[in-house]
Amino acid sequence: MLPAVHRVASCLGSSFRCSGIRFLDAARQASVGTKHLARSFAASAMPAYQPESSGHIQPHGGSLIDLMVRDNDFKRGLIDSCQHQQECSDRNACDVELLTVGGFSPLEGFLNKDAYDHVVQHMRLPGGLLLGLPVVLDTNNDNIREGQRVLLSYKGQNLAVLDIESKWVPNKTLETKQCYGTSSLEHPGTLMVATERGKYYVGGKLYGLELPRRVFPCAPPACVRAELPTDTDVVAFQCRNPIHR
Repeated sequence: MLPAVHRVASCLGSSFRCSGIRFLDAARQASVGTKHLARSFAASAMPAYQPESSGHIQPHGGSLIDLMVRDNDFKRGLIDSCQHQQECSDRNACDVELLTVGGFSPLEGFLNKDAYDHVVQHMRLPGGLLLGLPVVLDTNNDNIREGQRVLLSYKGQNLAVLDIESKWVPNKTLETKQCYGTSSLEHPGTLMVATERGKYYVGGKLYGLELPRRVFPCAPPACVRAELPTDTDVVAFQCRNPIHR
């Protein structure tokens, strides 16, 4: 079996999106061509994943992140400390959910500027861990400042609180060129970045308050991993496109 798909249980624990399973690197590799594939794989060797006591490979980064705050008093304190509130788009809400349940492990929030720049340039977090696409929160709010807190809401729910570590105006042309191999609006990823995302990106530590209510079940990575067979290679398969968001 290829190393890239060796016991994909770890990927299952770190790559869920609300509509299915997301390989963080798959869409990018599928679109950038041979040159960019060579750059991604030549950067460093594939990590040697060690199995857990359950027989499953460790989640991406070594541990499955859980950002949900369960203490009600702490939740109220977080909400009361926010200087701003922002309504999430559908895409934002999915990203908040994935961060909260560990679908983007080892991330503990939206990427700050330094991590974003490193992922765009190298397809890796500053520590060298593979991350194919930047996980960012966009906003058009001119008044949000670094050091503040923002309450992230969605359709009447309070999903999370974000500590603003960084706020910046991204170079979207560079981002799409590096991430998707093209800045042409004919590419759906480029079109999304150019037309759906706001003027600014903000990043920082996330505190989960509740998950979006959905009309279909969406099992978190911990539940899926618990149901996987032990000491068995598991490969995720989709008929048409690479598994991506």
